Amino acid sequence: MSEQIRMDFIEPRDIFLSIRPKFAELIASREKTYEFRRYKPKDPVKRIWLYVTSPVSELKYIAEVGDVVEHPTQIPEDGIGNADFNKGLKVSKFGFPIIHLDELVEGIPISELRSKFNFNSPQGFIYTDTFQELVDYVKSREMRLSLIHI
Repeated sequence: MSEQIRMDFIEPRDIFLSIRPKFAELIASREKTYEFRRYKPKDPVKRIWLYVTSPVSELKYIAEVGDVVEHPTQIPEDGIGNADFNKGLKVSKFGFPIIHLDELVEGIPISELRSKFNFNSPQGFIYTDTFQELVDYVKSREMRLSLIHI
């Protein structure tokens, strides 16, 4: 008689995050290779949908990320903030490696996000499946592909 073993596997999810314009620009220019946060979501993350804060105020990028890294795990020092993370100098203890970055040709302004989808800029993070209509809308828009591929 064979015994079945149940393995719990949690499918990676996408999240919305807010990011300051200067950090979004550094990711887009490949100068910043990790997004650092004080927290990590309970579920594994596949993509981070980046809402760029004021004065840009747009949903603008989708970053494919690798497995989250927790300090004191060391990361390559090839990007802005990475050496400080390795030394424990950052308040953030979690790093999301940016593997690939896509950019919406036209970002979606906060006014449209609010009026069409009742979406406000994330404080912390929001799972994207909370706003499935917005996800479908974004997927129908034109993207600039392969800004980064590590």
